[in-house]
Amino acid sequence: MSRIVKVLVVLMVGVIIGYFVGNRQDLAQSSLLTVQQETLERQSKAIGLLKTDLGVKDTLLATQKAAFEQLQQTLKDQEAQVQEQKRQLAFFERIMRPTGEQVGVVIDNLTLQETSVPGRYHYRLALTQPAKKRELFRGQIQIKVEGSLADKPKTLSGRDLGMKVGEGRYALRYFQLLEGNWQLPAGFIPDRVSVTIAKEGRQPAQELLAEWSEVLKPLVTQPAPLPAAQ
Repeated sequence: MSRIVKVLVVLMVGVIIGYFVGNRQDLAQSSLLTVQQETLERQSKAIGLLKTDLGVKDTLLATQKAAFEQLQQTLKDQEAQVQEQKRQLAFFERIMRPTGEQVGVVIDNLTLQETSVPGRYHYRLALTQPAKKRELFRGQIQIKVEGSLADKPKTLSGRDLGMKVGEGRYALRYFQLLEGNWQLPAGFIPDRVSVTIAKEGRQPAQELLAEWSEVLKPLVTQPAPLPAAQ
């Protein structure tokens, strides 16, 4: 009996060894697959963390960029305000301290302001009398806007711009501001604007010719709120 048991034991050991030898490749492949899956999971987690970190940094960068752009716009607006204040100061100095000997009305300056209505501009025209000895002058200004429409040269008169009859009349001894709105036709591209006063009596002929871009002021808008930092 002991010999039979030994034979059975030897046979069982052989069977077990044969099983492992026969399935060694499958076991090795299973172990390798497990390692690869664990590595892939770790890499996926690492990529997820990198994406989250990148999103935070992108948001921070966008916030900083928006803040910088808003600061630049604020600085630009303040510089424009300073220039406007200087212009106004010089304007009132010319009124309060006249030094010229020229008789009659002078076209001092013209400014255009964009409005929220497409093609509509608010104009402000300043007229002064620079002579030390001032007298009352009355007259009418003439407006022309040169540009192009449908790739063809075109000149608009005050009536074409929507100015009413008598809108350009003045009567001044010191200074006067004429204001109103101009409506450009759809598709019209302005290049320059001309303001003239015809010679009449003691009033000499006057003309102000300026590029549209030189007298145009952009529409003032409220700055957009900055994105919240994450």
